[in-house]
Amino acid sequence: MSLSVTSTPKRNSTSVHSGDHDSPPVSQKELKDTMRPELNGQTWEFNFKRLAQALSAKTRKPSALPVNPEQVDTLKNYDVAIDKLQSQIDKAYENFACQKPAKSLVKKERPERKHYPGFIDFLNEGIKSSLAQLPKDHKALYRDLKFYVWDRPTKDGIEGAQPLKPDGAGVLGFEADELDNLFWSPPAEGGEQIAIPVEVKDNWSELLLQAATYARCMFSASPLRQFVLVIGYKHNEHSLRFLVFHRGGCTSSEPLDLDHPKGQEGFIHLLVSILTWRTRADAGFPAWCNDAQVCLPGRNAADRSPLIVDIDRILHYSVCVRGRAPRVFRIRVPAALPVEETLAGNLVPATQTGVRRSARIQAAKEKKISQTSGTGSPLNPTQFVSGNAKKNVSSDDDEEGKLSAHLFFPLYICFTVSSIAISRVRASADRVENVDQAIDWYPLDPLNLAPGDSAVLKLCWVRGRGPNNVFIEPLLLSNCSGLFGVPKHVYSFRAHHKAGCPTTNHLLVPAPSDKLEDFWWKLWDETSEPPERRSLLSHAIGFVGHSLVSAKDLPSLVLAVVHAHAGYYNMCVKNYQHRDLSIGNVLMVDEPIKTERFDIPTPNETQREILDLCRELGIDDQCTGFVIDGDMAVNWESYFTEEHVGTKSGTSEFMSSMLLNPLNKNHVHSPVDDYYSFYFLTQWACAFRDLSPEDKPEEPQHLQQLRMRLAGGLDSRDAATLTITGADLEPEVYGAFLVQAQPFLRKWYASLSTLTSEWRHIDASKRFNAKTFRDIADRGLLYFLRVAVDSKLFVTVRSQLSP
Repeated sequence: MSLSVTSTPKRNSTSVHSGDHDSPPVSQKELKDTMRPELNGQTWEFNFKRLAQALSAKTRKPSALPVNPEQVDTLKNYDVAIDKLQSQIDKAYENFACQKPAKSLVKKERPERKHYPGFIDFLNEGIKSSLAQLPKDHKALYRDLKFYVWDRPTKDGIEGAQPLKPDGAGVLGFEADELDNLFWSPPAEGGEQIAIPVEVKDNWSELLLQAATYARCMFSASPLRQFVLVIGYKHNEHSLRFLVFHRGGCTSSEPLDLDHPKGQEGFIHLLVSILTWRTRADAGFPAWCNDAQVCLPGRNAADRSPLIVDIDRILHYSVCVRGRAPRVFRIRVPAALPVEETLAGNLVPATQTGVRRSARIQAAKEKKISQTSGTGSPLNPTQFVSGNAKKNVSSDDDEEGKLSAHLFFPLYICFTVSSIAISRVRASADRVENVDQAIDWYPLDPLNLAPGDSAVLKLCWVRGRGPNNVFIEPLLLSNCSGLFGVPKHVYSFRAHHKAGCPTTNHLLVPAPSDKLEDFWWKLWDETSEPPERRSLLSHAIGFVGHSLVSAKDLPSLVLAVVHAHAGYYNMCVKNYQHRDLSIGNVLMVDEPIKTERFDIPTPNETQREILDLCRELGIDDQCTGFVIDGDMAVNWESYFTEEHVGTKSGTSEFMSSMLLNPLNKNHVHSPVDDYYSFYFLTQWACAFRDLSPEDKPEEPQHLQQLRMRLAGGLDSRDAATLTITGADLEPEVYGAFLVQAQPFLRKWYASLSTLTSEWRHIDASKRFNAKTFRDIADRGLLYFLRVAVDSKLFVTVRSQLSP
């Protein structure tokens, strides 16, 4: 269960409108730098009828077989509501055309803002005409939809981003002539929520990027929704698009010319498609989760009766549009606690992969540090948890080696909006329902959840791997469940937002039988890529730990890292390579958890020395450090023959320099790189831990600067590593904890150089196979354990292991 895996974080999601802001204006270049990498190569166009079918309410055909979790879903499996409403669509268009709505659209050459009122009137007239032709008993979820001109900052937004100013907004159930306030996620005390943002521009490329920032806010307000709709209007052409953002990118309607009947007809057709939604599930919201409670399939794999659990805390959320977008809950099976306790306050992520800061804002941060006396304190170190920041999003999740770094320091430039937060009271207003969701993966000895128990629930939009579209993570979790250093697995399942409707983006991207060139919306000079078909997978893990940065002392930290190494090694023994070891994917507990005893059957010479060192370290069945997650893992049984051979993955701050170096295009991501990740995440934990009691109350500027470098790019991170492994550090300059850890880190880093040298001496033609990977995994664990035993901390660590 990852507290950090994520997809493309972008630090500076900003509005490009002119207007007064408390923060500096933002250039188009900065907007492109933040949103364009998320969408490159994954922008598609459908004709209005096909997009309307994909958006429409639908039910699974009785004749359609259930879709295997690793199969691609298609429209042919569904009865689509809008397909039965053609006569109503025709009448709605006739009524709409009689009103001559195009008269409300001002001349194309007028300035942008002059177009807002007329276009909003156009949208509202379309809603009115469409609703008039629907059956009287049709209880449309969006029946009360009304559009307004907005053009000023919303009342909340993404932390670390500029306030956004949608040109217009569709809201539900608000009847006044003008909006007073507008939220992406309103507080409990009230406020209007954006249902459909509207963006007006004279350029589709810039409009799409701006609309993507709205989609990111919409996903942050409702993270498990299947898609987000933004209406875009190119005012110098009177052209409209329905822009549908999903975790695989964006799919747009072809541009509809609103001056001509065919375009107006397409507009009405698309409006009717969203008016077919009767329930939130029809609109792609999960009926089984309201962001305050979750209705799980059952207490265990054998008992399919539903189990409603409370979301006790949001452990992590990734701010993005396209990508895996993991959301991690700590859940609790209700016991005797009063209901009021679960409904208080807001749901705010304990850790969040933030949007990336622009160079301009980062420069302001560095200047601020240089001007202060060291009293500027960063966020709680437990929140300095990184995620996967893609610089160039590739066609495969396991090709995320081209990663850009992002920072997790607080902004000293104040913004005028509060961060998006989910109110428990408002979330609980939508009652969770039991949706038939098959438990697709579970261990042979599943963990049962009893009243009062806590667990972790991770939801993540993942892609299949290899020719058979296999999902690796649930297999890893099931097959490694309860091994030393690996948490116990409850079960995994592919989510359905309603019965018979798996939560995927499959219907919103070209089907396997489609010719991709016919659907690709080319906006930039990017390379065409296969569509990313993603499914929302859910994993329940019976384990709740905390970050290594919150270790009470250095011996506890070292102990947890030793145990986590053994967990990683156990995965390798089962033929799984994790490939994303990060500060969020290695957790610790204060009190040891009983697991299977660490052992290696029929050990070879290297493995016998590993077992001897483990006995010396007291490793048995009491574990305090765990490797979690696995959505970027590979299975060695199939990996070496799949199409994605040689690709890279990971979290940029913790990836090896060999992986991050863009010149190493043919570098093979081996266990050597994973052992480097162990070092970098431990180094991070030492640098970002709270100051020790013997330190001064303010954080030294050198330590702040070091943290910034660790969170920077490859050169910056490597420079910080040289500082940590080089000359002796002084406590008053870098803090007592890091100084205490320096000798251990220095010896460990040197041992990795030895491991790297051995790897490079293996003939390149003989490296890429399971046996070589297993052998180097043995050597990597052996060298680390030698350092752990030889360390001055060993006596302290061993005393902690004693009964």
